[in-house]
Amino acid sequence: MERPYEGIGNIDQTPNGYQITIPAKKHIPVIMFLSLWLVAWFVGLNFVGSSFLVDFYDKGNNGLGFGSLFTLIWLVFWIAGGLFVIKTLMWCLIGKEIILIDREQISINRKNDVFFRTKIYDLREAKNFHAEEEPFEFAFWGRRNDLSLFKNRGSIRFEYGFKTIRFANDMDQAEANHILERLKSSGYLNSTNFN
Repeated sequence: MERPYEGIGNIDQTPNGYQITIPAKKHIPVIMFLSLWLVAWFVGLNFVGSSFLVDFYDKGNNGLGFGSLFTLIWLVFWIAGGLFVIKTLMWCLIGKEIILIDREQISINRKNDVFFRTKIYDLREAKNFHAEEEPFEFAFWGRRNDLSLFKNRGSIRFEYGFKTIRFANDMDQAEANHILERLKSSGYLNSTNFN
């Protein structure tokens, strides 16, 4: 007999409200692909970067020719792509969403996600809290025009003005509904937040 699924999130009551901690889901194929890509990235950076430095050192003050300038621009984009993959891999391995909710506000933070700043929302303006699971797709080609690997598929959603805010990435809808019911029954979310 199957054991009941325990969920991925931890919900803890604090003196001021609730803290919900959701670790990033470990998508093994994604982690393997990004790790292999990073090895190839490092080899390419080492090979092209070292040859560029040798050319630059040999030419001295004669300036950069077209080939050297093209290589420099390529290196800049190559390094930027590699840093983006390192950021994504770091999030997949050790990332956590931390949601704090009290009587007045909800804050969403992504620990170990470089360049993400904490976002704070006024609960009086947060409407239509609901759970909606969006399945993960690991496909670079297909019917969709986006890279779903990097998309926020937050299972808990609410409307804030004319924008839909998502959090609880990759959480099953049943667990998201449980968290919303717990916040509603405790009084931190009320009926106006669900309309």
